[in-house]
Amino acid sequence: MSANIITEIAKAKINLTLHVGRTIADPHDRFYGYHPVDSLVVFTDTGDKLHVSESRKARLSITGYFGSSLAVTSDNLISRAIKAVEEKTKLPSFDIQLEKNLPVASGIGGGSADAAAMLRLLKPYAHLTRSEWHDIAVALGADVLVCYLSQTAHMTGIGESVTPMPDLGKVHGILVNPAIGVSTRDIFRAYDAGSVEETPRPQLSDGSLLEKALNGRNDLQIPAIENEPVIQTVINEIAGQNGCQLARMSGSGATCFGLFKTKNETELAVQNIKRQFKDWWCVPTILGDIE
Repeated sequence: MSANIITEIAKAKINLTLHVGRTIADPHDRFYGYHPVDSLVVFTDTGDKLHVSESRKARLSITGYFGSSLAVTSDNLISRAIKAVEEKTKLPSFDIQLEKNLPVASGIGGGSADAAAMLRLLKPYAHLTRSEWHDIAVALGADVLVCYLSQTAHMTGIGESVTPMPDLGKVHGILVNPAIGVSTRDIFRAYDAGSVEETPRPQLSDGSLLEKALNGRNDLQIPAIENEPVIQTVINEIAGQNGCQLARMSGSGATCFGLFKTKNETELAVQNIKRQFKDWWCVPTILGDIE
């Protein structure tokens, strides 16, 4: 890579709440086949990193702790993000190094966050309207728009409606993945096979970040546990740590989070969990309004 390298952080996305409705059944609806959601989304100080520079030849390489979990393909979300913008305007070629620090297929938006970070890096090269950036993000995936914003937000629709929720502050937490990935499609299929709420549960209008999270649930948690019972073990381990105020799965799993009062409590919780489950990915983090 050249010396003129720009780095963008793709922060982990956490669904503090995730309420899911029935599949959109109208074939004339542009989101036919998708599920409407109502989700309180926060981001963390933990994430992947994109190191990008202009280059004579396009190149994508992947490094990082979870780098070996991904193969470099022409259909990856980063390349798709670039192609989507190239349909609107001419772009130079880029040498991109993805530092993969987040587990793959784990419910914390790793691929979506990477694509969103690439879109943010492309903004100086493509003077598109806000509406055009919005449509590109939504077309790339249901979580890409909220990851493009990368701040506390209320996500509704199928992910195409994102309302920033500033001034809710931040909370200390931990992220735990039991060294497995899950298929989002399989979890939604299992959810559909069960008892589905007619309408997603609405967001609590007032209250702190913690209060809003405690008031909600993750509708995909039960089907995910049925698919991968170890997720329940993760939740139990987090909930059993001193000072834990909430333990829940994020997204379609298998990563779970725990919310705590203090940084010290999170560090002790991580030590305890890693001591017992050496293969698990477990990190302390901050969720919410962060730089």
